[in-house]
Amino acid sequence: MPSVFIQDDAVRRAKQGILYDFVAPDGSESRDAADVIYARFKEFNKGIRSSDDYLDFKLSVEALSGGTNTVILDDRGLPSVMVLLPKMDSANLSNGLESRIHPGFIVDGKVHDTVAIGKYVSYVRDGRAYSMPYRDPANMYTFDESVSFCRDKGRGWGIVPLSLWSAIALWCKKNGTMPEGNTNYGQFNDDATSCAPAAEVDKDGRTMRTLTGAGPLSWFHNYRRDGIADMVGNVHEWVSGFRFCNGELQIIPDADAMNPDCDLSFTSDRWRAILPDGSLTNPGNKESLKFDYVKFPDRNEDAFYGDVNGRWVVSQTVTSDQEKKKGGCIREIGLADGLKEAPQILIELGLFPERLPTGAPYGNDIFSGPNWGEEFIPAMGGQWYDYTYWCGGIFRHSSWYERSLQGNTYGMRLAYYNL
Repeated sequence: MPSVFIQDDAVRRAKQGILYDFVAPDGSESRDAADVIYARFKEFNKGIRSSDDYLDFKLSVEALSGGTNTVILDDRGLPSVMVLLPKMDSANLSNGLESRIHPGFIVDGKVHDTVAIGKYVSYVRDGRAYSMPYRDPANMYTFDESVSFCRDKGRGWGIVPLSLWSAIALWCKKNGTMPEGNTNYGQFNDDATSCAPAAEVDKDGRTMRTLTGAGPLSWFHNYRRDGIADMVGNVHEWVSGFRFCNGELQIIPDADAMNPDCDLSFTSDRWRAILPDGSLTNPGNKESLKFDYVKFPDRNEDAFYGDVNGRWVVSQTVTSDQEKKKGGCIREIGLADGLKEAPQILIELGLFPERLPTGAPYGNDIFSGPNWGEEFIPAMGGQWYDYTYWCGGIFRHSSWYERSLQGNTYGMRLAYYNL
């Protein structure tokens, strides 16, 4: 298991506002911390649909996790196992950031004290996404289909927004629990001891996808069983609220994509571009921020699989080859000449390295894409053969495919906000 960089006292973290006491990497607990957890859990569950059919299941999940996991029913009365996440302050997640509620916990201007994320990568049943253990994760759906499978469960349900995913990623980095996962045919990278049972094998008998939640502790975001499973590897996970259009970074602010009335389509008027000072503007503004690619002079110009021949830079223009797919390490993303500092929103969304080192290193997580074209939607975490070409990880972006892609490596994860 990777080294633990931070083993904070649970009570101090509760008082400081990270409010994530139950996932201290060293397992520390206290009566005060338990009281904080219970109060959040009780408040969140007000009005949440329940059923006698699944009451024992719900109570068992809550008891075994100490109140950090719960079971939420959709409007058909079917359950999903969810992890409760208390709101986080960006300044507590990354050194050098201004103190403000991380955008992953804000919907249409309202701050959510607690939100829920699928403990497991979703599987699909009768046109709905569900979060359950020991399933073969969904892996053959387009972005729009995946959004529908999550939203159609009823009000409050949706596909995970990039803002929430990135808050979790920053938390893992801060706390030194950068998760592992199925990135190399059933195992993590070249570690044969970090593995899980197969959900499906290929024609050569090699493991493709692994069963959800079946990996070791290092495959959970906090290295504990009450954490979120499989955010690295297995299948790329579509996320909402972010896209590239002709190289321009465009967002739907905060976690507004969780509003069931928020239009996520290509032509939606909710999309915004980002200016160098972090303010938002209409797409197409010539001053808006874009991703450009700068090749390393000592690397093979045609390198793609298994090598990285350049790095991404945040820029106001795109000068790189617009036809070829590209990859660069997240930790190496830089600024083009003329830009002094990346705005905070890019760091909060995992699109730019931290201003000051915090916790664990980024590792070799790759940002791949985008091609030059109208729209590319990101998917996160990597897939089961990522290590063959790139390096998967919780900050891994795959942003070179259109929303209509229907490959065999793309899945989804649920989120639930008490709207």
